[in-house]
Amino acid sequence: MVQLLREALSEAPYRALTCHAQVLLNQVASSTNPALAKDELDFMRNRASCDFVLYFKVGKTPLGVIEVDGGSHDRPEQATRDALKNSILAKSDIPILRLRTIESHIEEKIDGFLAQWASSVANV
Repeated sequence: MVQLLREALSEAPYRALTCHAQVLLNQVASSTNPALAKDELDFMRNRASCDFVLYFKVGKTPLGVIEVDGGSHDRPEQATRDALKNSILAKSDIPILRLRTIESHIEEKIDGFLAQWASSVANV
């Protein structure tokens, strides 16, 4: 996944973007967001992290999150954690792309996800 993201971010439309791996969720979403419920805040405090976070190189505002889901994400307890993270990011207006490790066409999915910032990138 790291190599796929590097390749995608090296393409002309996305060169103003960067990506960091294993970023704590509380560094991506604000715990002062009044829309967050107690269970969501507790989840953030328990060192939950995001697999990959996309930013503009200038400003470092989180733009989106990419999660890579392996087989463990089929277990009910992991599905609950995934739902909490999805909810927190949605309430924080941060889009998320979930990719299953068994999926095909991952490059196209990444490109489609990045494309939402292509017009903004031209203005940075």
